[in-house]
Amino acid sequence: MSDEHGVLGRAGAVTMGRSLYVASLFVLNIGLARAMGPESFGAFQQVFIFNALFLILTLGIPETVYYFIPRLSGVERSRFLGQTFGLLLASGLFTAVLFAAAAPLFAGLQQNREIVQQLRMFGIFGGFFVAASFADPVFITYKRTSYVFLLNTFHGIFLFGLTAWYYAAGVSSLKLFTAMAVFGALKYLLTLILLFSIRREIGPVSIFSGKNTIPAQLTFAIPIILTTTVDIVSRWLDKFVVSSFFGAETFGVFFVGAIEIPFIAVLVASVYSVISPLLNSFHHKGEMDKLIRLVNTTFKLLAKIVWPLFIYCFVFAGLLITVVFRENFAGAVLPFRIYLMLVPLRIASYGIILIALGKPQTVFRAAVLALLLNLVLNIVLAMTIGYVGPALATVISTYFHVFILIVVILRQTGASLSDLVPFRQLIAIAITGGFAVLIAFTLSMAVQGDIAKLALSAPAFALSYLILGRQAGILRLSDFLIFFGGSAGGKEA
Repeated sequence: MSDEHGVLGRAGAVTMGRSLYVASLFVLNIGLARAMGPESFGAFQQVFIFNALFLILTLGIPETVYYFIPRLSGVERSRFLGQTFGLLLASGLFTAVLFAAAAPLFAGLQQNREIVQQLRMFGIFGGFFVAASFADPVFITYKRTSYVFLLNTFHGIFLFGLTAWYYAAGVSSLKLFTAMAVFGALKYLLTLILLFSIRREIGPVSIFSGKNTIPAQLTFAIPIILTTTVDIVSRWLDKFVVSSFFGAETFGVFFVGAIEIPFIAVLVASVYSVISPLLNSFHHKGEMDKLIRLVNTTFKLLAKIVWPLFIYCFVFAGLLITVVFRENFAGAVLPFRIYLMLVPLRIASYGIILIALGKPQTVFRAAVLALLLNLVLNIVLAMTIGYVGPALATVISTYFHVFILIVVILRQTGASLSDLVPFRQLIAIAITGGFAVLIAFTLSMAVQGDIAKLALSAPAFALSYLILGRQAGILRLSDFLIFFGGSAGGKEA
């Protein structure tokens, strides 16, 4: 039980920090969308869309930390970390140079030559982002999740400030991206300071000392980054197609519809980043029963949080979009509901599970098949049914991808589908959420005005879900206290 509590506590620390960052990014998108309108907001996102390229340029190196550190001795760890820092620094420099040179090409692909300078400044931010991408896996592996919390909080405060600056001064988008570049440098400096504070545990680190083991690290990283690249292209392909086919204004509306429910992605990523070392350890020891049990437990925990959000947002999508983003984004409601169909899948990070099982190549092959399907469907549906076509294409290809990965996981572990997926608990959660949203919808009919309906329905839904879930035996207050309480004690939790 103490091990389980430790995992939940560390996951809570990571999640709380990242949640603040996600909230600030969400606020930034809301603020800019409301102030700029669809066309200018779309142009801003035509620059920000290349944030996906930064993740690709990390080259899969941060993910190797989770795999190698538990398997290396003290001296080997120091050398491994040194080469990790060096590789990411080199990739960060390449990122900044790439954007400086290729900004006209990137702008031309989206038929908007006015964003060239913004792209170049964003490339500087991306360079620092790539160079500092070692932070989360290193601090999580060394149980310094409070540092992850601090870094994400710092980033979140900056984005809140950026939003306020735009509202107060009405600055140009170029100044916004210039501020991001300066912030990137400051965050990288803070990351190095935090790393220096745990130098006794890490040992002497030099970016040149571990160069003899670079081939082994890259050999492991290449399948990961190829898979990550395919996943990222699949995830952003729809947005790029809409931007290229329909222009900035339609892209601005579509982007609002494509925004995920805040905190879901960060919640799932945080939990799986914490359990990833455990999954690797169980596989290394051949303890498949423990691996499957941990995955099953994780599914249940995440579904209790993720699925009710999906149910509420699907029913109240029309009100949420028009109230939060204004009426001129009403066209985003349909793609928003389509994308919500992906949320039930978000309780699992299937790729991380298979990587822990030592099958990164399998993950890559499945991702390529899904990408090819997504590419064909994106183009065909965009040309036949318009800007909502790419949203449908993404949902269809994602379900196809998940189906393949689950089949492979079952074959590798020898588990049955019922061992892996807690069907009874998931059905109970869905039914509970259904009754809760019915109560909330009924109560909302008693008031007038969109804001009033949301103000009444949201707390009514949350309270109904908690009460009904408690009565049905699917919710335990202790789970959530342990999980979210981890933010206060990430190191020891």
